[in-house]
Amino acid sequence: MGIINRFLLFIYAGVVLLAALFVIAFATRAISADILVNEVRFALHQSVTLTAFIVVAVFSGYFMLYSYFTGEKKEDAPKTDDVVIKTASGEVSVAKEAIEALADRDATSVKGVRESISKVSSKVADGATKISIKQELTLLAGTNVPEVTAEVINTVKNRVSESLGVTDASVEISVRDLNSIPAENQKRVH
Repeated sequence: MGIINRFLLFIYAGVVLLAALFVIAFATRAISADILVNEVRFALHQSVTLTAFIVVAVFSGYFMLYSYFTGEKKEDAPKTDDVVIKTASGEVSVAKEAIEALADRDATSVKGVRESISKVSSKVADGATKISIKQELTLLAGTNVPEVTAEVINTVKNRVSESLGVTDASVEISVRDLNSIPAENQKRVH
């Protein structure tokens, strides 16, 4: 919410509060009807009060109309953390976190991979979506690094192609650690 919207909201809240106080005072008979009508007539006959009311009403009305007709519709725009995939039947928006979780699950399903941390980026070129996945792996000691990483690349590419229909996916792998403790012997903190 912008500063002008907050200012207008403050003014409207003040007017509603004053109206509510007048209603309460009138309902509890703290102010008689004659006094209330007399005060309203007096305020409306003052040129400063009338001018301020007209300026605020015109300014806020103009600003609200301008905001309504020029404001972007947030529900139509995809989130920036989404990957937009164009299909024959339309566009599908998939959260990057979902693709990262898919890549992590597939990488850790390969024997010898202890842990995977994925980052996904995407771009659209020539009407096709290109997905780039960067994975940091922790491998178990004693595994053949080239074989395991090649299997991870193939597994992740195939899963992305099957699940999302994206054939142009690149997978970059960096081995972060060679863990000497087997997965079943490590204690996990939940």
